[in-house]
Amino acid sequence: QAWRQLATETGVNFTQADFRQTFGLRNADIIPRFWPQLHGATEIARLADRKETLYRESLRTSAQALPGALELMAAVHALGWRQALGSSAPMANIQQIIQLLGLGEWLEAAISGEDAPLGKPAPDIFLAAARALNLAPYNCVVIEDAVAGIQAARAAGMHNVAVLNGHPNPGLAIADRVVNALSELTTTDLAQLLA
Repeated sequence: QAWRQLATETGVNFTQADFRQTFGLRNADIIPRFWPQLHGATEIARLADRKETLYRESLRTSAQALPGALELMAAVHALGWRQALGSSAPMANIQQIIQLLGLGEWLEAAISGEDAPLGKPAPDIFLAAARALNLAPYNCVVIEDAVAGIQAARAAGMHNVAVLNGHPNPGLAIADRVVNALSELTTTDLAQLLA
């Protein structure tokens, strides 16, 4: 919704296919593709700030966890496993989502694209999350819904699960495991990936 509104405000054609193709990437990697008239980091950052403002405004009324997400996080926490949220999004977005969905009790770390030199599909965000949890990459499982995220997890040497969320994507087939929804995933499944 935020990308669509930004495109409308600026007279740019940004389709659902464009969104899917760039899903999981940082704003600085997406904006130059569709707004080539912008010159320099300052102009790109200004447009990115507008998009994130639109996103946070929409979150206030529409934020909801994906089916099975909260239950899985609670089950993982109950086993004493450490959890981090690693996202290409700015930290302000991550903090708002954590607050709105009540994720703070289960998370030990939150890593944003601002905390890593390179965004997905580079492994930097997930490697930073592993360091924050004091875990070796091979002792981590990344759960992702973006192709760039699965590529980043694989580049980090981490086990990974792709979640389709009702949006079949052949690019996610590279994941160690693919599920339609988080409600299909159990802690036993995660333990098997780590075995």
